Amino acid sequence: MAKDLDPVDREIVRLVSAEGRISHEEIARRVHVSRPAVHERVRRLERDGVIRGYRAVVDWSAIDLGLCAFLSVQVDHDRLGTAVDRMFAMSTPEAMVEESHRVTGQWCVLLKARAASTATLQRFLDDVMSIDGVRQVVTTVVLTSVEAAQRA
Repeated sequence: MAKDLDPVDREIVRLVSAEGRISHEEIARRVHVSRPAVHERVRRLERDGVIRGYRAVVDWSAIDLGLCAFLSVQVDHDRLGTAVDRMFAMSTPEAMVEESHRVTGQWCVLLKARAASTATLQRFLDDVMSIDGVRQVVTTVVLTSVEAAQRA
């Protein structure tokens, strides 16, 4: 499918990814095609599953989840699916899993977690460690983040 995307399609995907609420008119201006052409291309990209949805970019500190951490987790292979499901189910108003990725290397899972404080993060980590099959967790607390859209 990726072979079917021309440079205009790729630029549309990049723009929508960076600015989910960008208008078709603005996309048309930036990619130098008509608004109806952009509309048709976006519909095709959605239909083909290239654009799978739109989401909000959240100011996590506004909802008291400003602490971000990455958890590298080792899990017994036969308990991996159940363990990840439990990690997502542990979400509370004070801590949650934002993203989960199955990865290669020493670790099985990489979680992006949000918490209200370091104390809350510690309780969340204790809960993760108590899940059957979890062998080890290494945590990296994020100090600052720069999103790709901010760099453009």
